[in-house]
Amino acid sequence: MTDSSPLPRLLIVDDDPAICQLIADIANMFDYQTDIASTPDEIEQHLGGGHDLVMLDLSLGETDGMRVMRELGERQPGANLVLLTGADTSVLQGAARVAELSGFHLVGAVGKPASIQELEAVLRPQQRAAATVAPVDDLRTTVLRALDDGALYMMYQPIVDLRTGLVCRVEALVRLDVPGSNQISPEKWVPIIEAEGRSIDLLEVVLRHAAFDRASVPALAALENISINLSVLDLAHLDLPERAERILSSAASPERWTLEITETAEVGKLADALDVLIRLRLKGFWLDMDDFGSGSSTLHRLRELPFTGVKADRRFVTTDFGDTEQHAVNMLRAAVDLGAALGLKVVAEGVETAEEIELARSVGCDYAQGYFIGRPVRAEALGVLVASWNQLDLWHGLTADRQTTAS
Repeated sequence: MTDSSPLPRLLIVDDDPAICQLIADIANMFDYQTDIASTPDEIEQHLGGGHDLVMLDLSLGETDGMRVMRELGERQPGANLVLLTGADTSVLQGAARVAELSGFHLVGAVGKPASIQELEAVLRPQQRAAATVAPVDDLRTTVLRALDDGALYMMYQPIVDLRTGLVCRVEALVRLDVPGSNQISPEKWVPIIEAEGRSIDLLEVVLRHAAFDRASVPALAALENISINLSVLDLAHLDLPERAERILSSAASPERWTLEITETAEVGKLADALDVLIRLRLKGFWLDMDDFGSGSSTLHRLRELPFTGVKADRRFVTTDFGDTEQHAVNMLRAAVDLGAALGLKVVAEGVETAEEIELARSVGCDYAQGYFIGRPVRAEALGVLVASWNQLDLWHGLTADRQTTAS
């Protein structure tokens, strides 16, 4: 049988034609359909053309690579991106962080000169993934239809109380499956909904699903709190507090719900945002700053908005971002100290090992969340996941080790 699926499309943006041809030759081994942009006119022609993967050199001679990245983000939100540069490591890491904060799916960041093995590494897995993802226009149609038809669904990730070691909360995460492919990351399709001006419609779907699941699934009903993500775009809707209270109170009182606002996103009209957040607090909802420490306005945002908690970004508990272990410990401890000074609860996000959860507990975090505790699951599977975690001897082993060390 012949495979009739379209070839994945690659865009190479580099002012060196020889490098472009080298990458194109490697990409051809993985059946990419490749476009090359080496001049400003070619970049203008091809950028944002719905490619499955974009490889972008940050040093483009007469053209600014960072400006090209911004333009790509405007034309194709959530694009799969590989960064290339001959600059030093700190520049590459900084640019990679900008890409993540701008909503790109960062596939890789490669220094130049890059080896053939490095180029193959970023092309090979992406080629397989791209073949399963609908083209941009098709994805837009699928996403908007799913929003209108109620095809979105929720998954729930457990959050552990670090005082007791027990699961006490979960985060509600909205998901979308595209027929014939794997689950599509929200980083790819949520920007489509936001670009259509329908963020508040997405939030209403999430609120209704979360309320229904909590009212009908005992494992969710038993939890002290459930967190729901809130876009700063929704803060422009002055009726949001009443809408949230009306929907969520059907399952639990506002005191048992937390709304998470991403710290990296920009607040639009501050007066309206403050109005909405204050009224949410007056109704009893908890407010967490999500991705705390991943943006540049942390202290400013904490000072202006009425948060009750912060979720420390994964970089606070890991050395994956190039930090030394002690640097990561100091960063997390500083976040905890700041939270304590402001009367905020601190959640350590992205905990993936026993060492990381012990680190979070040892420096005084209140809660922890991450794959080590459990991946997001459907509502009906949550009870088994919670029971399995709560019965683990591992937690008691960590407690015993800590007590032995202290003595």
